[in-house]
Amino acid sequence: MIGLNLMARRRTGVLAAGTLAIGAIALGSAVYAVSPGFTDDRSADLAGAINPAKPKNVILLIGDGTDDSIITAARNYELGAKGRFALDELPFTGAMTTFGLKTGPNPDDYPINYVSDSAPTASGWSTGKKTVDSRLSQGPSSADTVPGEDYETVLEKYKKQGKRTGNVSTAEITDATPAAAAAHINLRACQGPTDMASCPTAKKSAGGKGSVAEQLVDNKIDVILGGGLNRYNQTTDAGPSVLSYAQSAHKYQVIKDKTSLSGVDTLANGPILGLFSGGNMTPKYKPLTATPAGAGGPDTTCQTADRGTQPSLADMTDKAIKLLDNDKGFFLQVESAMVDKQEHASDLCGAIGDVLELDNALKVAQAYQAKHPDTLIIVTGDHAHSTQIVGNGGSTTDATGATGGKATATVKTADGDPMTVAYSTSNPGGSQSHTGAQIRVAASGPQAANVTGTIDQTDLFATMLGRTPSKLPTGPTTPAPTAKPAAPVVALVADSRISAKQLRKPGLRVSTNVAGATSVKVSLVKGSRTVATKTVGRYGATVHLKVKSGVKGALKVVVTAKGPGGTKTRTTTVTVTR
Repeated sequence: MIGLNLMARRRTGVLAAGTLAIGAIALGSAVYAVSPGFTDDRSADLAGAINPAKPKNVILLIGDGTDDSIITAARNYELGAKGRFALDELPFTGAMTTFGLKTGPNPDDYPINYVSDSAPTASGWSTGKKTVDSRLSQGPSSADTVPGEDYETVLEKYKKQGKRTGNVSTAEITDATPAAAAAHINLRACQGPTDMASCPTAKKSAGGKGSVAEQLVDNKIDVILGGGLNRYNQTTDAGPSVLSYAQSAHKYQVIKDKTSLSGVDTLANGPILGLFSGGNMTPKYKPLTATPAGAGGPDTTCQTADRGTQPSLADMTDKAIKLLDNDKGFFLQVESAMVDKQEHASDLCGAIGDVLELDNALKVAQAYQAKHPDTLIIVTGDHAHSTQIVGNGGSTTDATGATGGKATATVKTADGDPMTVAYSTSNPGGSQSHTGAQIRVAASGPQAANVTGTIDQTDLFATMLGRTPSKLPTGPTTPAPTAKPAAPVVALVADSRISAKQLRKPGLRVSTNVAGATSVKVSLVKGSRTVATKTVGRYGATVHLKVKSGVKGALKVVVTAKGPGGTKTRTTTVTVTR
């Protein structure tokens, strides 16, 4: 590794301030920076992760509008350039195309639509077939107002098999991505019974299946959690509201806040319909909206929004899994929707926060998978978006120093450095557009290897249902020379001073970067007593260690990394003030 001299920087935020010592590691007489890479050959680990069996349970996690650009921006901000999200560590990763179709007169040759919206993209993995913009799990046709053929979805197929089903989103639950899982309609805007002007033949009074809100409950999804209460308060053609209809016709238990959600522990009294906001749910962070002059600056940090009684995406995912868990298996779709919506609004912090929400939901799914290895987890987006990380001046080359865009925003990352993002697909004040680039898809569990290479999002349909298992090759192989594994290498960054109030909430911010470990634990120690501890991923992470009881004076931050080459411990001291 290359020796580096790293300058100490200050990280200042509205909620907490403190001097950060940069995590360089002294080994012998040299100073080393932790590599974001890995040390040992991964071939055996990847081979061991291949499981051709059909999955019993499927958890599909969607970051709406989540492409590699916004993942990188969120990683830089939350963890630093060398950090890794849980979604970065999934064993199988591929690229996924997202194109759709356009309406046209020739059913044998619909034009290609290279930039799609969320309706056809979500319909793609839900049904295994391509369709046109704004259409939900229906085939293409000659015009937007002409319905296509209904396509059966993964959720509906699993429901027929007797498996439990769940649909979770931070958007209105009737929005395009969650709607495509279990609704069929020619235009996504027809979300509630009073929104049906463009879908007259779909109205129940016209003999159709009704609005998206009605179809979701008619499909008897076991757990529905998200926003969109206003859609369910709309009056149906028959008279009562959709909410009343769901309760009377299908015995749905309706909950409207995180306290009620935590109190539900069984489906014995009926399926669950959780509607936690009138429209979309609140993003994790307050907005930082890009401007032509440049919003934010080198000391700007994202501030946590007040979400009131709304649960987090991780809360909803955890509850959904616990309710759906059963001997026959289940299918659960989870969407972190506000990534896309905040990108449309040129809101950097809003989008970053909901990438983190997606990653936290993934960690909940992984905890379940650890005890239920017959569970397939897939994490992906539905389409690419407009966020671009651009240069912000300073000592750069001609190739990297370009700045600007129609609107920009700058934040201070976990590295202590400024990062600038540009939005240029629309003029300031307008809605930023989707883009047509391929996006990431990653997975773990049974048949997860099917996401590798370059696939199309329609390929996920067969993978989630379970492809015919292939036979893994067997026979002798030539063993590679055995090398002694190196001990883990650990970098540690923490505030040197923090008040007792800040230690209680939001907690002491600790950032670690680790190489060569299989497990990493971060602890806060007072004397011989451990007052807080968290286990993080094998590459380290940024965490907040909270201490409820009053402590003051010197505390020690201890990072313990264990790997094939042994155990490495790194410590630093923190002073707690009144």
